Amino acid sequence: MLHRRCIELSILGIAFVAYLLTAPPALAQAPPSAERPWVIPDSATQRASVVGNTEPTVPHKRYDLAALVDLAERTNPNTRAAWEVARAAAAAEGLVESAYLPQLSLQAIGGFQHTPLPAPKDLVPAGYFVSDTREIIPALALKWLLFDFGRRDALLQAARADSFVANVAFTGAHQKLIFAVSQAYFDLGAARGRLHAAQKALSTAITTQEAATAKQNNGLATVVAVAQSQRQSAQARYALVAAEGAERTGRANLIAALGVPADAELDVVDSAELALPPAPAESVSKAVDQALAHRPDVIAALGRVDAAQATLKGERRSYYPVIELAGQAFQNIGSLSSDGGPYSSINRPGQSVFLSFSVPLFDGGARRNRVSFADAKVREAQDQLAAARDAASQQVVRAYNGLVTSLAEYEAATALTHAAHTAYDAALRSYRQGVGTYTDLATEENAVVQGDTQVEDARANAHTAAAALALSMGSIDGTMAYRMDGSTVP
Repeated sequence: MLHRRCIELSILGIAFVAYLLTAPPALAQAPPSAERPWVIPDSATQRASVVGNTEPTVPHKRYDLAALVDLAERTNPNTRAAWEVARAAAAAEGLVESAYLPQLSLQAIGGFQHTPLPAPKDLVPAGYFVSDTREIIPALALKWLLFDFGRRDALLQAARADSFVANVAFTGAHQKLIFAVSQAYFDLGAARGRLHAAQKALSTAITTQEAATAKQNNGLATVVAVAQSQRQSAQARYALVAAEGAERTGRANLIAALGVPADAELDVVDSAELALPPAPAESVSKAVDQALAHRPDVIAALGRVDAAQATLKGERRSYYPVIELAGQAFQNIGSLSSDGGPYSSINRPGQSVFLSFSVPLFDGGARRNRVSFADAKVREAQDQLAAARDAASQQVVRAYNGLVTSLAEYEAATALTHAAHTAYDAALRSYRQGVGTYTDLATEENAVVQGDTQVEDARANAHTAAAALALSMGSIDGTMAYRMDGSTVP
């Protein structure tokens, strides 16, 4: 039998050496050269085209801002990822809570043991005997941490703080998404407004060109004036093409912000149909106070301070002793034979209960370093909280001033475009009657184009500034889209 076992071990050894000699080295999996890109296998490209290909369908309807926000919250992967992070943090809290309960496990050990043992020669002439043991021991084991001087409590506080931070971050992800969709929506509205302005500019330029041509036919306009009017028309056509491209880009940016398929067709309500947002009702100092109380990033930073302090408390508790209860109920099923004699069998239950007390004395400085690390994390979290509060205050002030400025710009742009249209109509009548010059007419035409464009830009800037102020104050939410009708943004 011993000879056969030696042969088996030899065969296994030869097979293992052969594998070591023939197995490809790990570096063979790397790209062969730094000068050429690695060729991605077809299996990987096929898998990439299939895995995760769950793009949502977009219902066919007319979307206002509220409907767009609702669509984004249901389809954008960023909010779903933040939700999964919050779920993982909640599961981590449950994991810490499980440390308060006893741990039960079903165990079993079994096997065969062939053991030579020494013996007095006056009893065993050979000086040893051989014991053969066959045994199976199933057991139900209990382990329960009874007391650890508050270390579990500290870990639970840290886990709850982490879960709170994840939940707040989930809310923050929604607020950022709402702002991104709102900004893209109003950018699209501005692009549409500039497109309408470009269309009106082309119509105005054609009217001017027709007036110059009519005067030339009557011998009252020069070739230069007609050529200049043609140049203005060509410039207006170019601006119209550019505005059409900007409108398509704005639509693509909105689709990207929504997280829907890039080729989705959306019928979007024009933001020009919305009333301007009102001026902020509160002072800038009150807006800052509201931001510090409601902004998710500030609240999350405060939660991280709590988590860091709880972790530090737990690390300091590692210097204290631990008291545990351990128990076991088992069944010893086995047999024993000595020197080939008959087997003696047993099938009897057994049990054990232990109360252990342990206190760490020396660990090479591991606990001290963990405490120092946790203490540094507390100070880091406190500094990050101060930075978040400062950043929030600055963003509120910028957004507040931006909204006030945008509303003033819209009012000024509206007055400018009204005056520009009046002046152009007067210049056109004068030119047709022969008392005005083409230079004056062209100047007023350019003023009309500039005024119309500024009105559309100011309108979009005002809406975007209102959304930015709501975001900076931490008050932007899923219903914010309904507040763009002129009601107060809280």
